[in-house]
Amino acid sequence: MTLAMMNTHKAFKALQLAGVSDQQAEAMVEIFTEMQQDNALSRTDLMKAGEGITGSIKELDVRLTGAIKELDDRLSGDIRELDVRLTGAIKELDDRLSGAIRELDDRLSGVIRELDFRLTNAIKDLDVRLSGEIKALDVRLTRVEARLDRIEKDIEVIKADVSALKTDMRWIKRLLMVMATTMVIAAIKYIFS
Repeated sequence: MTLAMMNTHKAFKALQLAGVSDQQAEAMVEIFTEMQQDNALSRTDLMKAGEGITGSIKELDVRLTGAIKELDDRLSGDIRELDVRLTGAIKELDDRLSGAIRELDDRLSGVIRELDFRLTNAIKDLDVRLSGEIKALDVRLTRVEARLDRIEKDIEVIKADVSALKTDMRWIKRLLMVMATTMVIAAIKYIFS
C-alpha cells in the first residue's frame, strides 16, 4: 500500500468512528484525495527543488566560511594591534605613575623629616620652659609651705595665749567679784556703824 492509500484508509476509518455514514465518509475521502492530488508535487519536482536548496546551502556555507575567516583574520589583526597599543599605553602610564609616586614620596619624606625636626625642637623648648616654670613654682610652693608652717605655729601660740587670757579673765572676774563684795560689805559696815 502506498502512503496516499494508507492516509485515505485512515481518514475513512476516522470519519466512521466520528459517526459519519459509510457513503458520506467515502465521498469526503474522495474529495480530499482529489484535492491533495491536484496540489501534490511530483517526486522529481521535489528532488530538483531539494538539489537547488542543497546547492544554495553549500554555496552559502562556502561564502559564509570565507567571510567568517576573513572577518576572523581582520579581527585577529585588530586585536593584536589594539593589544600592542594598549600594552604600550599601560607601560607608559605605569612609568608616569611610578615617577609621580616616587616624586610624591620624596616630597612627603622631606616634609615629614622637617615637621619631625620642628616638633622635636618645639617639644625641647617647651620642656625647658616648663622645667624652669616648674622649678620656680616648686620654690614658691616651698616658701608658701614654710609660711604656712609659721602661721600654724603662730596660731598655736595665739590659741595658747587666748586660753591663758580666758583663764586670767576668769580670775580677774572672780577677784573683781570678791572686791565688789568686800566693798559692799565695807560700805554697809560704814553706813551702819
